Amino acid sequence: MLDDLGTIAQIIEGALLPLSLIYLAREAQLNVKLTKAQFSHTLTNRLYERYLSSTQNEEFVSFLAKDFSSQELTAEDQWRVTLWTNTMLVDLFDTYEQQENGLATQDQLDMRVNLLKLGLMQSPGAKAAWSLWKPARETSFVDWFETEIYGGPLTEDSSDHTTSLNMRR
Repeated sequence: MLDDLGTIAQIIEGALLPLSLIYLAREAQLNVKLTKAQFSHTLTNRLYERYLSSTQNEEFVSFLAKDFSSQELTAEDQWRVTLWTNTMLVDLFDTYEQQENGLATQDQLDMRVNLLKLGLMQSPGAKAAWSLWKPARETSFVDWFETEIYGGPLTEDSSDHTTSLNMRR
């Protein structure tokens, strides 16, 4: 009788093990979906917060309305262009990496690329900012980025501009 109970317990255990594994796999799948949704929400929220904050700051909106490629920008405005570019680039870096990992959508990445294509990255200050980030990025990202933004490798040297603004010494 005891042997029969042991056999029955082993049969039940054998049947429950695959069910447990299926349950754990399903939980892992749901966790990935939740992580994706949370990251997507964070990306979208970060962008909307930036938009909202910009609309509430008249001085910043006036700055954004300037021609960033103008030779008449002050050194302070050039720095602001560079810092704004850094903000946009860091956001793009995060989105690119998370899109590669399957946590961000292609649309979220495209939105950020399109914002940079609006002209910001053609300005000397933005090119200077990119020149400082470029050595720290993987070659595959650099190739992708410069193709998206500049249509190919950026051959322009921003050393003089970064030096003139005391970004590089």
